[in-house]
Amino acid sequence: MPYVTSIQRLGREEGREKGRVQAIRENVLDVLEARFGEVPFPVREAMNTLGDIPRLKALHRLAVTCANSADFERALRS
Repeated sequence: MPYVTSIQRLGREEGREKGRVQAIRENVLDVLEARFGEVPFPVREAMNTLGDIPRLKALHRLAVTCANSADFERALRS
């Protein structure tokens, strides 16, 4: 079994975290597109700046349940 340093382990954890963030972002955008059609560039741009997993999960739930895209955009800006 190869020796893994704590720095390597930390790097792997950071990589996994970035992967989770990107996956949630993509899921949110997929839901929005499926429900409301093409997602405006400013919404995509704003989503790509977010890195907080709990906030992204909340936005995912909102994307699934909101009445319209304007409600989602308001929540995204707040």
